[in-house]
Amino acid sequence: MENAARIGYSRWRSVRQGVSIRRSRNAIFTTNTMTVSNEQRSPRKRRTSTATAAASNTDGLRAQGLRTRNTIIRVARKLLLEGGPLEFSQRAVAAAAGISVSNLQYYFPTRIAVLRAVIEPVIQAYLDDMKRAISSDASPRDVFEEIMQRSVSDAKDAKYNALFRHLLSFAATDAECFKLYDEWYATLTRDLAQLLRAVNPAFSAADSRHAATMLIALADGLAMQYGTGRQTQALDAYFIATSRAIAYGTLTAPAGK
Repeated sequence: MENAARIGYSRWRSVRQGVSIRRSRNAIFTTNTMTVSNEQRSPRKRRTSTATAAASNTDGLRAQGLRTRNTIIRVARKLLLEGGPLEFSQRAVAAAAGISVSNLQYYFPTRIAVLRAVIEPVIQAYLDDMKRAISSDASPRDVFEEIMQRSVSDAKDAKYNALFRHLLSFAATDAECFKLYDEWYATLTRDLAQLLRAVNPAFSAADSRHAATMLIALADGLAMQYGTGRQTQALDAYFIATSRAIAYGTLTAPAGK
């Protein structure tokens, strides 16, 4: 009995004095003052896992935001092509994208901001194509011929033509849209003038700018004719012949500056 009592007292004392009673990954260690878990003893590990989860969540939100933005641009382009400027409103775009107007405004605060997101990639792609052609190993005349053929193809592209006309419509009434239009034409004129001076070294800087401006006007006019269904069988040939005459200097320029 005495031995049994001692054994019982020994067990009770061991627990009371903080001896470990169970060891595992989440074991509880009992001390005379407090109880601490393994999880509490590894704050660095817990912070690391929390940071990883947060980063993963942020990446997911970014991907979702990018999908939403791309959806907005896609449906906005479709609305603009099908309904024109009159039906191109933030409310209509938001409804087509399946989101609220406030959510749309988070990505694009104004209607013009949506338009810019639709139009700007088209403009930039055109300018990038021209820069690549100019910087290629092809001769300046070959590059010029390629650009003129591209102008004919673009004039016959119904979607490109419609976007171009809608841009002009917005630019006529909106200062921000006009600025986009003006910047595009300034870059286009500068790059084309640079090419024309290589095509025709006899051109002065002013000559090349004037020629570039006329060629752009011709291309715009061709697009408008095709867009309104007024093209004729010989129109392409007249456009190419006139463009060559301007670029190669065989078209007689008026006297004076």
